[in-house]
Amino acid sequence: MVNQYKGSSQNTWVGILLVVVGLLFLMDTLDILNVGSTFAHWWPLILILIGFAKLKGQDKAKGTIFFIVGVVFLSATLNIINWGNIFRFWPLILIAIGAVMILKRKDELLGERVSSGGVSGDFIRANAIFGGAERIVTSQNLKGGDVMALFGGVDLDLRQARVSPEGCNFTLTALFGGVEVIVPPDWNVSDSGMPIFGGIENKTAAGGEKTGGKAHFTCTVAFGGIEIKN
Repeated sequence: MVNQYKGSSQNTWVGILLVVVGLLFLMDTLDILNVGSTFAHWWPLILILIGFAKLKGQDKAKGTIFFIVGVVFLSATLNIINWGNIFRFWPLILIAIGAVMILKRKDELLGERVSSGGVSGDFIRANAIFGGAERIVTSQNLKGGDVMALFGGVDLDLRQARVSPEGCNFTLTALFGGVEVIVPPDWNVSDSGMPIFGGIENKTAAGGEKTGGKAHFTCTVAFGGIEIKN
C-alpha cells in the first residue's frame, strides 16, 4: 500500500509538471511569451519539483539532493549568484551527502552484502556517491530495489536472480551519474520515467516467449543516464 501511494503521489507531480510545460509551450505558440528565454532562466524548477515530489513521498534522501541542486542552479540562472561563484557553494554537496546518510540507515546506503560479493536479499539497495558500486544479485525471490548514482556509477547484475511470483519493481535514480542494469533475457522488462538533460535506454530483447517474470524500472534522470540491457 505504501509503494502504491508513493507511486501515485509521484505520478501526480509528474502530471502537474507536464501540464505546466504544456502551458508554457502553448503560450509560446500564441506569442504570449518566449519559451526559449523563459526556459533558460527557470529550468532548475524541474529539479526542485522532482525533489519536492520525492520529499512528499518516502524517498526523502534523494528528494533533498534534487531540491538542493535545483535551488543552487536556479539561483545561478536568475543571477542571484553567478556561475563563477557557484563553486563557492560546493559545501552543499557535503550537506546533501550528509542528508542521505541521516535519512537512510547504513545498511540501506551500502546494500546487503554476502561474502561472495553478491547480494542475496529480496530487496536490493545500492548507492554510489562520488564513486562506483557493483552488485551481483543472487536472490531467488527478487521483489525489487532502490538504486541511486550521485556523481558516480552503479552496475547492477541481475542475471543470477529470479523474480518473485508477483514481479519486482525497481527505482533507479541517476543524478550527474549513471546506472547500468543487466537482466536475464527471459524477463519481461518495462520502464517509465522522464529524463532531464539525460537519457533512459531499454536495450532488452523484444519479442519471443519470456517466462522469467515481470520487472518494472521507474527511472529518474537528471544530467546522467540509465541503461537496462540483457
